[in-house]
Amino acid sequence: MTRTALALLACATLSHAQLSDTRPSPAQASPPSVAGTYHFTVPQAKPAMDEAATIVKTVAAVPQVSVDESNAALNLSGPADAVTFAEWILAQIDKAAPDNIPHEYRLPSGDIGRVNFVPNIQKPQGMQELLTVLRTVADVQKVFTFTPNQAMVLRGPAWEIDFAEWIIGQIDQPVQKNPDPTPREFTVGGPDYRGLGHAARINFLSTLKDPRQMQEVLTVLRTVGDVQKVFSFSSAHALALRAGDTDLERAEWLIQQMDQPAGQSSGPRIFTAPAGDDVTRIFYLRNTTPEWIQAAVTGMRSELNIKKIFDIRNPAYIVVRGTTDQIAAALAWMTLHNALPE
Repeated sequence: MTRTALALLACATLSHAQLSDTRPSPAQASPPSVAGTYHFTVPQAKPAMDEAATIVKTVAAVPQVSVDESNAALNLSGPADAVTFAEWILAQIDKAAPDNIPHEYRLPSGDIGRVNFVPNIQKPQGMQELLTVLRTVADVQKVFTFTPNQAMVLRGPAWEIDFAEWIIGQIDQPVQKNPDPTPREFTVGGPDYRGLGHAARINFLSTLKDPRQMQEVLTVLRTVGDVQKVFSFSSAHALALRAGDTDLERAEWLIQQMDQPAGQSSGPRIFTAPAGDDVTRIFYLRNTTPEWIQAAVTGMRSELNIKKIFDIRNPAYIVVRGTTDQIAAALAWMTLHNALPE
């Protein structure tokens, strides 16, 4: 890495008064800038160099980055601390093959930079899904991938990075045909903002492995369960989620109820929140068509004023959340239409 200091020289003819008027205060002074060039030691195609440039901009916060394809180099310009961090990142990802060691960098701000290689996630879709999980569930905003050697580059406060490391460790595993369905648990540190609490889970689904089914589970958790920080990792049939205690307990109940083989879903299924008049029930159906199910959901929304309701088509059931009276009204509505097996 070649680096050159940049400085602005004031005009020597300015008077002392002029200097006093124009000189920025210490609070306004910008940090010193440096410029330099990083030359890759491992040959990289243009898309890979573009990814490296994006990493330097988004994770290291270097404001000016350009790709010099002919010289296999990145030109950098920005605050010295940011450029130093960028140098470290580029040296970690400038490798022909991944390793299995997390690489850590501590910034003067207190943030932690980390480079993790995920050798078990080799497809671009998997890398993108893991990236989305880290952003939506772990709230790591400064994170990006370097796909040539399956690297995840991230930066954040220590509690955020610890959470992200746990997610990566759970997901970056050889795909198992029948993974242990026991939920993996993690207690998140840091601020308890937005009332989310500190509880997080990863669930490996045993039955619902079709992409459409996994999307339906996500929709139920979001629309009925009020869990907004949830995303799927499809190749491992995994769901990562974070929520407050009651919302997480309800989400776990929903997952366990939905992730059942067909034919094992008879009988009432009810979850009652520990506080308030808040009941969730799954109604398993018979003698129905997809058109009837859609009409039933629309009808109960309008006639019974039930807003948290969603349907699953195979096997056929409707998930309803509301007050005790609303759940009773939904039961009466579907009984009247001869749609319930229980």
